[in-house]
Amino acid sequence: MRATDHELPKHDKFTRYGHYARPAVQWIEGAYLTIRPSFGNPTAVYAYCTEIRWDDTASALTFRERERTDEAFTQFGTVAVPNQSGHVYLVTNRHGQHRLITVSRPTISGEMHGILATLKVGRGSQLTPVAAPIAFVPIRDGTRPPVFGQIAPGHAAFDAYKALLRRTTAEDFAVLMCG
Repeated sequence: MRATDHELPKHDKFTRYGHYARPAVQWIEGAYLTIRPSFGNPTAVYAYCTEIRWDDTASALTFRERERTDEAFTQFGTVAVPNQSGHVYLVTNRHGQHRLITVSRPTISGEMHGILATLKVGRGSQLTPVAAPIAFVPIRDGTRPPVFGQIAPGHAAFDAYKALLRRTTAEDFAVLMCG
């Protein structure tokens, strides 16, 4: 066997992320209120900020989370925007451990809805695979700042945040299939 038989095809950096240039993806750059179910409290939602920015060194979009109350689990990585699927992929790969967020292209209001596939902390050091709906809502200048953290029923932001998550599956931005 030749050495190349064991190697994955080598692609340039543009192909890895969907073969895009900055002018083609500038519309996605910005800060987003990110909402997903809380993994620690099944009745609550969890909210934080995800920033999507252009990285000149990588010649690609990157993302970084902030405003997380569980700062040790803050994610960052690359953003793929392939034309074929019509979706946006936020990929974390740290030491071979992956987390993937697949969201729709933005709606007219700028929201993106989809699925988060990650690991949640279980008992002791156990990690358990989990998939959950996720919503990204643009944070616009001049508007009331969003509320971050674990948002439980009864909190002023809970109903609006929960409605955004429900929209993810109710309007078929994503389908969560069970057995």
